[in-house]
Amino acid sequence: MRIRTWGILFLAGFAAVSGIFLVITERTFSPLRVVFLNVGQGDAILISQGKTQVLIDGGRDGKVLLGRLGRQMPFWDRQIESVIATHPDADHVGGLAAVINRYHVSTYLSNGSEGESEVFRNLRETLEADHSVGQSVIGTESKVIFPGGAEFRVLFPANGAVKASSETNEGSIVARLVFGDMSFLFTGDLPHEETVLPDIAPTKILKVAHHGSKYSTSDEWLSRVRPDDAIISVGKNRYGHPSDEILSRLRQRGVRILRTDQQGDIVYVCRETSCHLEGE
Repeated sequence: MRIRTWGILFLAGFAAVSGIFLVITERTFSPLRVVFLNVGQGDAILISQGKTQVLIDGGRDGKVLLGRLGRQMPFWDRQIESVIATHPDADHVGGLAAVINRYHVSTYLSNGSEGESEVFRNLRETLEADHSVGQSVIGTESKVIFPGGAEFRVLFPANGAVKASSETNEGSIVARLVFGDMSFLFTGDLPHEETVLPDIAPTKILKVAHHGSKYSTSDEWLSRVRPDDAIISVGKNRYGHPSDEILSRLRQRGVRILRTDQQGDIVYVCRETSCHLEGE
């Protein structure tokens, strides 16, 4: 098969398939677009390049998520290539059933752990009812290569390493997105990141773990990642997110802090040598 003029979206290392799962998409030179959606106290991130779109997490509320996606995707577009659930907590998967019902989703990807909440049970039932959605467990070295050359690679956890646990945050998928000189690090709700990713590479834009919880984003972690920007996906909550300690730590390092509860949707548009915030 000749693929010299085609981009490849592929997901390697799945437990549910042998070898490499391939989807071929037409080569494009479109910029990379990364949107941290304002879904309240939760996470939802839309990554797109050309006609390829990947959604990481879905916040808590399907109606809110669909409204945000409607603002960020063309009105005629009803295709999302992959939906990735970093872990099964309600504030990360609550809106995903609505996405699967509204859009044609090719693959649902997760770390394999299951939640006990009603919204997770609803998601599982939706997936079981829609046989057009492929389901796979991903882990270290699984990756997506976008048609414009951006590469999304899973750094944690190891494939199949996450077992049923009451502490779902500890199994959160962590992934790095690279496009030329630009890079993003997505951390889910992982606590104490430096203990499981001691060799993390410096990254331009960091999605702060667990909505700015004091149990994440340590000095040691920041000294390794050395971000220019830190994104905090947060809404009204009773947990004290984001922690004043974390905000102070970021400011002391000269990191620009962007928050979805203050800025709304945070949209980066990237070429291989630079990223800018949409509207700047």
